[in-house]
Amino acid sequence: MELENFKQLWDKDNGQDLPEISLEKQREIHSPMRMLKINMQTEFWLMVVTLPMLLIGFPFASGDTNIVIISAFVVALTLAFIIYFYSRFLKLYKMLCNSSINTNYDLFNLKTQLLISKEIYISYYISYIPLAFLLSLIKINFHFEIQYNLAIFGISFLITLMLVWFIIRYWIYYMYGRYIEDVVRLVDELNGLEIEPKKARKNSWFERSQRFFMNKLGIQGNILNTVIWFVSVYIFIIIFLTLVLLIFIIIGVKLHFIDLQTLMKALDRLN
Repeated sequence: MELENFKQLWDKDNGQDLPEISLEKQREIHSPMRMLKINMQTEFWLMVVTLPMLLIGFPFASGDTNIVIISAFVVALTLAFIIYFYSRFLKLYKMLCNSSINTNYDLFNLKTQLLISKEIYISYYISYIPLAFLLSLIKINFHFEIQYNLAIFGISFLITLMLVWFIIRYWIYYMYGRYIEDVVRLVDELNGLEIEPKKARKNSWFERSQRFFMNKLGIQGNILNTVIWFVSVYIFIIIFLTLVLLIFIIIGVKLHFIDLQTLMKALDRLN
């Protein structure tokens, strides 16, 4: 589909002067671009604040030298992913700040860069799944033969999968996806391409609270709303999984297929 759009744009512009984009349309495109930049700033500072928390799960104090070495390797790999992604992140931010939208070529370049960056963003978070798998193995010292270690491994891995699913399903959409869709729609509309009618939908709780805080506090309100939802959802996932685990343990103890003392010993080894 994107290739067909490119061909249409090429045929339209080939041999012609690049058309100027009206100031009205430039302002219309500027609005979602402005929100993209604000959300990128917000996410960057959230990353800076939460980065130290990533190191808490690595057992550097383990008595097993091999575990310490593997933990250090995983930390180095994680930091390498973060540095690579945020270098691309910064490059996109600079492009949005300096990007001209006066001509058809500028618009198509903007649209292409946004769509590519969205896919890189999704890939960045998916890359955490194998890292989480390795970290979950580290938590149990790679010993599945010890009773209940498989359950501990599974729970640790499940928490990460749920967080990644939430980020891909909701975080990317509300922070970037909907604004990228608006820009793409406007670019296609300006170039006479066929676009699907925008589906009417109800505003989510996130969008309602975002509008409320922005009306009260402006840009700072958007940042505050994002931080509140980020922290709240993270806490909710942890609490939800904890409750599910407790219910499972209680039922298991009642039905005598979980030995509470053995389970406690397995948990003590993690500490």
